[in-house]
Amino acid sequence: MPYVTDAVVVEITSDFDPFGGEYVKVSLGYRLPIPRPPGVETIYPPPPKPITYKHAIHIIIPKEKWVGQYTMWQSFKVTVEDDGRVEIRREE
Repeated sequence: MPYVTDAVVVEITSDFDPFGGEYVKVSLGYRLPIPRPPGVETIYPPPPKPITYKHAIHIIIPKEKWVGQYTMWQSFKVTVEDDGRVEIRREE
């Protein structure tokens, strides 16, 4: 039974290896529900709802192949099959 989760691009950074290779690392994460502290409804104006993202998967692309395929906050559907195959599809 495959594992499926919704993910968004939460980080795009430069990376490198010890041999001089340069890469772009794209991290995808999913939103974690965080409860509001008790009594926060009495504060005016109410503070913004706390949001955090848990790392789901990252993609490493060689710098010469990077053409801006991903942008921040893009939504994706990540599917991990039982045999280990991973599929990342852009949500429309």
